[in-house]
Amino acid sequence: MSSFSFKEFIIRQDNSALKVGTDAMLLGALIESESHNKCLDIGAGTGVLSLMIAQRNSTIEIDAIEIDCLSFIDLKLNFSLSKWSDRLNGICEDFFSFRIDEFQKYDLIVSNPPFYETTFQNNQFNIAKAKHESHLPFESLFMRVNSLLTNEGMFWMILPTENTLKWKEYCLKLKLYCIKEITLFAKPGKSKRSVLVFSKTIREFKQINILIRNENNTYSEDYRRLTLDFHNKEI
Repeated sequence: MSSFSFKEFIIRQDNSALKVGTDAMLLGALIESESHNKCLDIGAGTGVLSLMIAQRNSTIEIDAIEIDCLSFIDLKLNFSLSKWSDRLNGICEDFFSFRIDEFQKYDLIVSNPPFYETTFQNNQFNIAKAKHESHLPFESLFMRVNSLLTNEGMFWMILPTENTLKWKEYCLKLKLYCIKEITLFAKPGKSKRSVLVFSKTIREFKQINILIRNENNTYSEDYRRLTLDFHNKEI
């Protein structure tokens, strides 16, 4: 059985195309959910982001949508085994076609989306679907997020650092403003991913850098501090 143990929950991932990785761990640890009431997790996979948010926020209600049926099997199991199952709602549908009540809005939306903007597709369709943007086109993603986000809400996502400027500029056209950019460095001088935070309200922009591993490959103090609430072992 393939599983990943967190401090307060376990992720079963026998069926999911993509397993728990550093991207999900960092995004989940960085998301500021304390003041939010209703969350939407887009492309939820095994449900790891939803569970991390539920651990930190004792009242938030979360809708987690995942198109891949095999990943959804893991998600449903992980939700049912957690102590927050009454606040977690799994939805196995396409994000762009599933119907939401016209009055339903979310004050927190999160996504660890497919991000490879290439024409190459992995031979294993489920892995390709999980990794490639063609299955979750960013233009459509941002447009629908904009329609579902409350005026004071936040949208958190992670993507390759080299793509951040392109999508920040695109979102400006939608009046979806980037209010925070957290650049993640795999090692000193080697930026890998960026976490972007968007809002429909203009706010002071914040730029933050976080180092994941030191030059000697040990985890940095920043990473240890960020993930302290979640890692089930010394790192």
